[in-house]
Amino acid sequence: MVILLSLFSGFLAYAAFSPIGLWFCAPISLALLIHALGQVRFKVRVVSILVFGIAFFGPLLAWSNTYVGDIPWLILTVLQVVLLLPLALVPMSGRKSLFIFPFLWVLVEFVRSHFPFNGFGWGRIAFSQADAPYAQIARIGGAPLLSFFVASISVLFYLAFQKRVTTSVILLISLIAFSFVANASQPSLPKRDFAFIAIQGGVPSLGLDFNSRATQVFENHLRTTVDYVTSHATKPEVILWPENSIDVDPFKDPIVRDQLQSVADEFDVPFIVGAVLQHGSNFQNASILWEPLKGPTTIYVKHHLTPFGEYIPLRKIAEIVSPYAKNVVDFVPGNQIVIHEVGKAKIAPIICFELLDDASGRAMARVSNAFVVQTNSATFGLSPESDQQLGITRIRSIEHQRYSISISTSGVSALIDPRGRVSHRTGQNQAAVIDSQIGLIHSLSIADRYGSQIEAGIVLIPLILIPVGWTRRRRFRG
Repeated sequence: MVILLSLFSGFLAYAAFSPIGLWFCAPISLALLIHALGQVRFKVRVVSILVFGIAFFGPLLAWSNTYVGDIPWLILTVLQVVLLLPLALVPMSGRKSLFIFPFLWVLVEFVRSHFPFNGFGWGRIAFSQADAPYAQIARIGGAPLLSFFVASISVLFYLAFQKRVTTSVILLISLIAFSFVANASQPSLPKRDFAFIAIQGGVPSLGLDFNSRATQVFENHLRTTVDYVTSHATKPEVILWPENSIDVDPFKDPIVRDQLQSVADEFDVPFIVGAVLQHGSNFQNASILWEPLKGPTTIYVKHHLTPFGEYIPLRKIAEIVSPYAKNVVDFVPGNQIVIHEVGKAKIAPIICFELLDDASGRAMARVSNAFVVQTNSATFGLSPESDQQLGITRIRSIEHQRYSISISTSGVSALIDPRGRVSHRTGQNQAAVIDSQIGLIHSLSIADRYGSQIEAGIVLIPLILIPVGWTRRRRFRG
């Protein structure tokens, strides 16, 4: 019975994310997991965690096998499941143990987000909560505090089921009060007076070889841009292209460079484009501000590279596991924060996988007043990956109190405001244009000021209390 409960709990955790997208499944899921972890026997708790993790991460990460086969997907799933095992260390049978659970859950998410290979925080429970009535908590303490809040709701559900009335009421009042404060203290949004257009130009074909036809992706975006701008009288202040929208190095290809410069000069509008640059025998994933009459003026090189996508750790082993690893040329990461300044806008480029990096988002927010999320979903086909990423972007917009323009080569693209609300959403695998305005926000959210300290406080509590509890038990038994 406990194993079946763990299986159902894991499925509910998955259901909180796209494509099902029922945010309220997350706290219910963790409440059921708490019940499963109430077992005294350690082995039963371990099996419960394994079953929960497989039912959760297996379907959630199924997009990772779209073109590379099942083995990489299975390895990624197993790794994420194993990293959940610390949850089995504490039986959730006592009041003190229940108090520890939200802290322990955030600790596990912290570990997953940092280790190994700089972490993989996909599936953090906060990223499923953009539609929740308490999502604004992310503005106060970022994704860690939002995950903590969801886990606390789960404890409340469990206590109510156990008919622990007094404790349930106290916790309920506390959670409602905190959520009310987070929603009531939202700052007003500025006037949306910075005009942009974002171009989703499409790719020749979905898959790993989306850019195998030289300059085709570039030509798609250039043609879509020219057709749209020439048929509309209003001139934007900037034109945004996604990650990999220039599928050859514009500094090496004079034809591509001249074409882009000619259009920027003709329209008298700067472009922010995504390009893969040659770096010796390697590559760099870059966001470039390309200005009229000036050409490229600022270049941001992606810091947080995607392991096994943009570089191959443990290459010899990886090449045995998947033949595709042999075809991956390692990218070289950047080491500087670069902001694209366009008039009064200071636009922070966030390239795809960097959305998962809490520290990177805080660093970008400190020097910017708007975000552009440049991404490429062609390598995951029509899977839910793009929608799941949009959910992450929504939470980041709330956390950092920034308008975010998420633009993809093939979808989903959208405009997200600092409340996490989505507008101008595009479909997948089609050419589309987002023509809109954003407000520029210069102030920092509470999460940007104190988010790292809040996360450290949450993470350290179980690291202190669990060893203390073990020591006391040993003394008592002795």
